[in-house]
Amino acid sequence: MSDSHEEVTRTIMDAFFQFRRLHRHHKSPIMGMKHNEVMVLFRVKEHGGTNGARVSDISHRMRVTSPTVTQLLSKLEEDNLIERTLDPDDRRSMRITLTAKGETIIQKAEHAFFARYSSLVDALGTEKSVLLTDLLFESIKHFREN
Repeated sequence: MSDSHEEVTRTIMDAFFQFRRLHRHHKSPIMGMKHNEVMVLFRVKEHGGTNGARVSDISHRMRVTSPTVTQLLSKLEEDNLIERTLDPDDRRSMRITLTAKGETIIQKAEHAFFARYSSLVDALGTEKSVLLTDLLFESIKHFREN
């Protein structure tokens, strides 16, 4: 491997790590919530349907452990953003649904995320934004296949 290849590889790694940290530690503009708390609400909505989401659905989608999700759910339940009920099909399991307050938070978060990424498109311009999107999807495909 040449020095320039290694240098480019390290630069790409650094950029991905910085981007990941930026999102993990970013405070949501919604009620000062943490990014992971908002992501759990999105996953509850995504998997909720009529019966509600299961902890395993959320943890699998977020790629974190069930205890991590359970901790986040406890905080969200305390804030009256979600409700937990026994799964009618499996009494050992819980189903999670959004409350009306949780639905409102999701709507605000969707608008805030859109505005944040819209400002990125404004800063980069359309051409670079399309290029960035293409490169990110190619990167995702590469990492999924390798």
